[in-house]
Amino acid sequence: VSAYEALVKVGQDAKVPLVASDTDSVKRGAIAALGINYRDLGEQTGRMVVRILKGEQPGAIKPEVSTKVELFVNPGAAEKQGVQLSDALVKSAAQVIQ
Repeated sequence: VSAYEALVKVGQDAKVPLVASDTDSVKRGAIAALGINYRDLGEQTGRMVVRILKGEQPGAIKPEVSTKVELFVNPGAAEKQGVQLSDALVKSAAQVIQ
């Protein structure tokens, strides 16, 4: 989102928490995001590619979805948006952005 920083500013000014579905947004000012693990998604895709390279028809391969999600949090952004993240939530995060 090209105007993400503007959304962050609105959230800070209005003390409205900004939560995202993509983990990169946490680095840009969202307080938290629950998103897919892109490394796992790449490995899953690689396994499908191997099947195709071995001769399996792509149309015969059932669609798959990524099932592993990770929590990213940004306590500093949360504070600016009027939210205090619990210690338990921060400890459960895959990544804490400062």
